[in-house]
Formats: sequence, structure tokens, C-alpha cells
Amino acid sequence: MKKYYLFILVVFTNLTSQAQLVRSYSNEFLNIGIGARAMALSKSVSSFSTGVEAGYWNPAGVITVQDFEFAAMHNSLYNGIGSYDYFGAALPIERDDLAMSISLIRLGVDDILNTTNLIDSNGNINYNNINSFSSSDVAAIFSLAKSFPKLHLNVGVNAKIIRRNIGGFAEGNGFGFDVGAQYTWNGIKFGAVIRDVTTTFTAWTVDDSIFDDIASAQTTEEGQNQEKPESYEVTLPKFQIGASYFKQLNQKYSLLTSIDLIGRFIETNDLFSSKYASFSPNLGLELGYKNRTYFRAGIGNIQKEIDFDASESVSLEPSLGMGIVFKRIHLDYALTNVGAGSGINYSNVFSIKVQLNEMR
Repeated sequence: MKKYYLFILVVFTNLTSQAQLVRSYSNEFLNIGIGARAMALSKSVSSFSTGVEAGYWNPAGVITVQDFEFAAMHNSLYNGIGSYDYFGAALPIERDDLAMSISLIRLGVDDILNTTNLIDSNGNINYNNINSFSSSDVAAIFSLAKSFPKLHLNVGVNAKIIRRNIGGFAEGNGFGFDVGAQYTWNGIKFGAVIRDVTTTFTAWTVDDSIFDDIASAQTTEEGQNQEKPESYEVTLPKFQIGASYFKQLNQKYSLLTSIDLIGRFIETNDLFSSKYASFSPNLGLELGYKNRTYFRAGIGNIQKEIDFDASESVSLEPSLGMGIVFKRIHLDYALTNVGAGSGINYSNVFSIKVQLNEMR
């Protein structure tokens, strides 16, 4: 027992001494989101996300998988400069009791011009020294879900492996965990997710020869930003709590309404903010017709902004979308602001999900 307490003390002391490594914003590509349906609903899906796509949004929802399910999404960012891609697969281990999924996510920018050697140490310009490189962020998410039907409760856990690469300059490898739950009460669904619940650890390796060449080519003066970046970073936990209600209006029409509180355990510009936690509500609305056609709208990313005259205003981002279901093939579209700040042009997001149990 004494050894156990000594170990905890050593770990705590080390984390305290390395406080500068903690990052409020790191591995942000994992916060963009997947699936055009969820994006059209402004990500307010933690309470009702099911099947293969729940492996990203709330691992507890993977339990609904009855057979193999596949999903994919592609989005071209910033007029084709970058690309954001997702592929997922899920299957039941024991139907309605235990299920698993895997999600693969990649955010990449290719053909970036490398001009670090454009000007040599003598001040000469040589365009032949220009080449190109790629920057990519990749993650594999392994999800496991368990059902407790007597409690009307599903729980799930994610294990994440992260690989980040900036050309030949630097490489980062990390891992982390998410936990989630979904609960149903009187027709109302509730969901909760804590991402990076144990904090997510990423270790970086910088190529020494490339760094030294760039540093010496720019300047030899001390204190001119020649220090290497930190070798490790720790991502703080984030949370998402939501509720939704589904109503069959008549034989043709149905309505789904949802709200999620998405936030971090730090002070930010979210609508509700304190030194302990900050969050903003995201709202979603889905109108269904004959369970085949869906029209969606959402409001999210509600932020407080300070203008140049020191006055405060509130900004938000609406989103729209639609979906079509044909023999368990789900085709979805969303017009939304993907992974960008306010004012950036919106993106067209397309995704597909296939459920094999209805197609055999």
C-alpha cells in the first residue's frame, strides 16, 4: 500500500512540474465531428446517436448494431486545400448485449510548399530548393458498448490511438479514452460523454537535423525562437450532455428535437463560462416523412465575442441538411461550418451509412 501511495505521489509531482505541457486545445481534429446527419443537427446527438457512427459521438449507442454496419464521409476543406475523411465499421458481439466498432479519421493537407531552404545562409535565393510535404492527423477509435436493459441504460468506452505527422519535421503519437452512457425515461433519451476522460497523452519527436538547419539558416542570435517545441502534451477532458425526444406526429410525419451542452473544464468564450467549466447549448431539429426522407436544422457554436469597442456580442452558427433512406442505405447531406471559426465559408458534407441486416 505504501508503494501505491508513493507511485501516486510521484506521478502527481511529475504532472505538476510539467504543467506547461497541459493543453486546453490539442488534437482538435477529433472535435470536428463525423456524419452529415449529426453535423446538420449541430452535433446535438449524444442522446440518440446509434450504430456505427455512435462510435464517435457516444460509444454507448453502438449497442444497437444488429449486423455489420459501415459508414463513410468525405469533406473537402478550404476550397480543396485540405480533406477530412471518416470510415467506420461496427458489428454485434452478442446482439442487444455487447457490440463493438472501429472508426478511422484523417485530416490532411497535401502539397504544402517547403520554403525553409529558399534563402541560404549567404542570402541567396534558390528556387530549386523548394519542395513539398504533407501534414496529416490520423486517429483510430475502438469502441465497446454494453447494454443493461433492466436499467434502460447503455454504456460504452472508446480507446483512441493518434498519429500526427508534419512532413519529415515532426511526428506525434498519442492515446486516450472516452466514456459514454445513454438512458431512456418516459420516451425521453439522455446521453452523456466525457472525451479524453483520463486526459489524452501525445508524445512528439522532432527531426534534429532539420530543426538545426532551419534554426541556423534564420539567425544565430540567442533567444530568437530557436528552442525546440515540447516533447509531450496532455489534452484535458471535454464533456457533452444531451437530451432528445421523438414524436410520431401522424402516419406520415415524425419530429425529433434535441439539445446538447458541449463544453470543457476550463474558462472559454462559451455562452456559459466559469473558471471551472464552460459550455454552450447546441440545438437540433429533424422532420421525417414516411421514415424515408428527413429535413434537418441546427444551431451551434454559440460564443461570446468582444468587439473592438469592448462591447460584447453573441455569435452562433446555423446548419441545414437532409437525408434519404433506401433499404437501409442512409444518404445524408449537411451544409455546415466544419472545424472553422465564425465567418469561414460553409462546407458541403456528404456521408453514407449501410446496414446489412436489412439487405441480406
